[in-house]
Amino acid sequence: MFSLFIRRDGLIDPPAIGNIDHHCHILFGIDDGPSTIEGSIAIARILLDMEVSEVIATPHVISDIYPNTSKIIIDTAAKLILELNRINLPLKLICGAEYYTEQFFINLIEKRDVLSFGDKNYVLFESPVENPPMLLESVIYHLKSNGYTPLLAHAERYHFLQRDFEMVKHLKSLGVHFQVNHPSFMLPKTSHTGEMARKLYLKGYVDLLGTDMHKATPVQQVQPSKKQRFRLFN
Repeated sequence: MFSLFIRRDGLIDPPAIGNIDHHCHILFGIDDGPSTIEGSIAIARILLDMEVSEVIATPHVISDIYPNTSKIIIDTAAKLILELNRINLPLKLICGAEYYTEQFFINLIEKRDVLSFGDKNYVLFESPVENPPMLLESVIYHLKSNGYTPLLAHAERYHFLQRDFEMVKHLKSLGVHFQVNHPSFMLPKTSHTGEMARKLYLKGYVDLLGTDMHKATPVQQVQPSKKQRFRLFN
């Protein structure tokens, strides 16, 4: 799916993110993304500069921290779309979410009240970082049973997957797809997250890429380019 280049320092050049950002906290005022619509517009300008033409808006849905509903997400997205059109920024915005693995999420799945995207009905979800939750396989089962494709957010970050790659293979066998954050490929070899991103990529486990951008903060470019690049980390 992605081209591969090995550098002399042993790292790989990051695969091109393409024209779709599959994981971005671009919506304002409803999670830990931008607090204002101006912040959302700043992210939109960065994505367009990266030659991204479509973004999946994936705000957190966590019952006790960010209890966002589908209506809240859709209504906020509608406001941002109006502003993007008003100022002639040609960024297509699709509603999604980043669901936390908990019983509340399973309840939403059973009510078919989750936001999916793409031709495979992807539903993006995240897990605790250190250890897999007891509900993980139950979430996967409920998603698959209701016609959705489970898409694990930023798969390279989870310590339990870094420690045990057989778990990655097991999740794949259950029908899980893996989203990896594009900036993770730029992390040094001393970074477990960077190394995991590269390992997933080299073994063919990267299904979709995203920025996971929360804020628009320009920084010096990481690699030579004619265009300015930006800090995409949270």
